[in-house]
Amino acid sequence: MMKELRIEQVRCFQERYDPKGNILSTVADTIGGTSVANKMWRFFGRETPLPGILEWNEPSLWKNCWGDAGRDLICIGEDIFGNQIVCISQTKDLLIWDHESGSSCSLHLTPDVALEVVVESGIDWIDFYENGAPSIGAARADDVPENSHLHWTTPLILGGPVDARNTSLVDRTNHMIGHANLWQQVQGLPIGSTVIIKPT
Repeated sequence: MMKELRIEQVRCFQERYDPKGNILSTVADTIGGTSVANKMWRFFGRETPLPGILEWNEPSLWKNCWGDAGRDLICIGEDIFGNQIVCISQTKDLLIWDHESGSSCSLHLTPDVALEVVVESGIDWIDFYENGAPSIGAARADDVPENSHLHWTTPLILGGPVDARNTSLVDRTNHMIGHANLWQQVQGLPIGSTVIIKPT
């Protein structure tokens, strides 16, 4: 079971953080298996949530399905919706990787600084969440098991509303693969294109 991230754990992470080092091990040994911001963000431990931080970062699990968009991601955590909290070699900043479009939003802070700010101030200040999703996630957080994401039933990239009625629970790995398959079909379509969703 995930526990709330404490500032003492963040301090431990900050002491060990090395942008050129093995951040997966650093996260797992300091802040792994915790959540923060009303359970909106989860940080991966060696086993919690399953399958653990190392296997989650194995390309064959789900990243390969995203092709180039998933290739360089080092995922240290995620939000309740499945957006990944990532580091990449091209920038020192912590990023949020959009699980629907494969695009990234920078926090404009290094991971060691960003984590302290999130513990102290939550995530509402982050541009990525201007759509109001954190309030939906916080209200549903206790209903979302560690092995699930809170899926936008009609994806936001297809015009789905940011509304609790537009949410459902989906297995984490299947969710990432499913969105990769959807993205392969709709990427490159002109804005405003009509997309017909076939029932499964």
